[in-house]
Amino acid sequence: MKPFPHTITILRHAEKPDQTDTHHPLYGVNESGQAQTESLIPRGWQRAGALAAMFSAASVPSPFVRPTMLFAPAYPDGLMHRPGETLAPLARKLNLQVQIPVSKGQEEALVSNFLLKQARQDLLVCWEHHHIPAIVTALGSALAVTAIPSNGQSWPDSDFSSGLIFVGQPDGSYVLTQSSLGLLDGD
Repeated sequence: MKPFPHTITILRHAEKPDQTDTHHPLYGVNESGQAQTESLIPRGWQRAGALAAMFSAASVPSPFVRPTMLFAPAYPDGLMHRPGETLAPLARKLNLQVQIPVSKGQEEALVSNFLLKQARQDLLVCWEHHHIPAIVTALGSALAVTAIPSNGQSWPDSDFSSGLIFVGQPDGSYVLTQSSLGLLDGD
């Protein structure tokens, strides 16, 4: 059997502007504090910082593991959008580059051309929640995982605190679990 990654953790990007909230701006702020429609809101930046602290800690809480590679989608405008912003503090903390090999909508190519080719690595993928089920479906098919947790089928709009973790087993099989990160008040 071909060696695949040790683990593949999938997260949704951190908090974004709520398009239904008429009392707050419909934009986030980039890392420089400039208004940008595709950026995180301040709570999202808090979550990104908490993710960096958690994943770079001396002991990462199980079932999560310290990533050796980070992935986010590419965007046509070349700007860093919410998934990349969510990973930026962690990338700096771990001295890693955020890989942006494909755009959203190209999840099967992400899995077959990039994720599954990272033998013995611990991958962290941060993506847009509506596209995460496509990643999970492609990984589930490639890794023979049939038990798919709820977020792997349809990620709830309000859930910014869960993670899906594909974990390689000693016999070469994989198990997929869903777990809460529990990083911020209210998670």
